[in-house]
Amino acid sequence: MSKDEAIFEKARQVAKNKVSFIRNFIIYIVVLAVLAAINNLTSGGYQWWLWVALFWGIGLIFNFLKAFILRGGGLERLEERLTRQEMERRGDEE
Repeated sequence: MSKDEAIFEKARQVAKNKVSFIRNFIIYIVVLAVLAAINNLTSGGYQWWLWVALFWGIGLIFNFLKAFILRGGGLERLEERLTRQEMERRGDEE
């Protein structure tokens, strides 16, 4: 795989992660709106849909971090950097 192909694949993966987050966020909003409507139209007392919002929201936060903060490879880049540092350190020992 050439350098250009590798760059394209990483960019493609980042784009896929961002699209995945946006899709999941839209689904999250729609489903929670429906659940809130069901909850308030049927009982209106205990707001059980907030538990769904909380736990699904935690998963959505991780999805956001992967797509926009870690850019689809944060840990892989860290591993690559540490591997290079270790190789350089071992090269200095010889």
